[in-house]
Amino acid sequence: MLTKVEEMEKGRTLEGFPVQLFAVIMGLSGLTIAYAKAYHFLGVPALFYYFLLGVDTLLFFLIFTLYVLKWLKYPEAVKKEFKHPVKSSFGAAISISFLLVSIAYYDFAPTVAVTYWYIGAPLHLYFTYRTIKYWIDHSFEIMHISPAWFIPVVGNVLVPVVGVDVVPEELSIFYFALGVFFWVVLFTIIVYRMIFHNPMAKRLVPTFFILIAPPAVGFISYFRLTFGSIDFAGLFLYFVALFTFFLMVIMADKFLKLEFFISWWAYTFPMAALTIATMLLYMAYRNQITYWSSLLFLMLTTVIVGVVSYKTAVAVKEHKICVIEE
Repeated sequence: MLTKVEEMEKGRTLEGFPVQLFAVIMGLSGLTIAYAKAYHFLGVPALFYYFLLGVDTLLFFLIFTLYVLKWLKYPEAVKKEFKHPVKSSFGAAISISFLLVSIAYYDFAPTVAVTYWYIGAPLHLYFTYRTIKYWIDHSFEIMHISPAWFIPVVGNVLVPVVGVDVVPEELSIFYFALGVFFWVVLFTIIVYRMIFHNPMAKRLVPTFFILIAPPAVGFISYFRLTFGSIDFAGLFLYFVALFTFFLMVIMADKFLKLEFFISWWAYTFPMAALTIATMLLYMAYRNQITYWSSLLFLMLTTVIVGVVSYKTAVAVKEHKICVIEE
């Protein structure tokens, strides 16, 4: 007879290492970037940024290395993930991780940042085309779609954040336009699915928070493309993100009842994106509302990342991560 621990260990292998773990890098990178901005705009000690940058870098290399090893040792398991109607969307979290680490390093080591960007930008475009082709070539049911589908196509709005200083402006606008266009398309389908079809599975409920990310990152990207302009288009994106955040607050009871899943990391990056966007507003307006909103969102995002990190550590200790799903 196997003990409980032995039973858990039996299915816990590199083959079960999930691509969704790249969401950890997305969340930590978002928090790192938020503290970089907090150092510049709010006077928060730089030590927090440097510490988070170090942790983020180490975890990025750890998760990326383990996933490459999984790809080399268990190529069929990777192919299975990339053909899954839900998990396939998280494949692009790999390229987004490169882009976010690039942004996180941009103020500290621009050369390192640009190196990450040159890997992440073309890789993400590849994932975009690959994903759209996959959608066209296969038949899906409406219940397959979730906000996670934003990752491979809407994630393009991240590219101009560093790209505007690296490549011709037209290329950054191309990525921005692509991301915003598919945000509108997919958001329409997701709203239809939420209203007229059965509720999402519990493990996908945290992905509702991803709805905050496209307009929030869109605002950040637009801010960079327009060299700090705060106009109707930018404020439109910001206030859509803010409205969506308050919608998530109203739905809080839906999230607080959930048991822990890796999908909890979907709470983190969208909140970090909204925090950064609010800090950019403070940089432009320099008023009390944007100042205190920036601090409030920074504290809230820190707490969320801390809680999700703790829950993840407990799940690792209890051998609930890297388990092969039947």
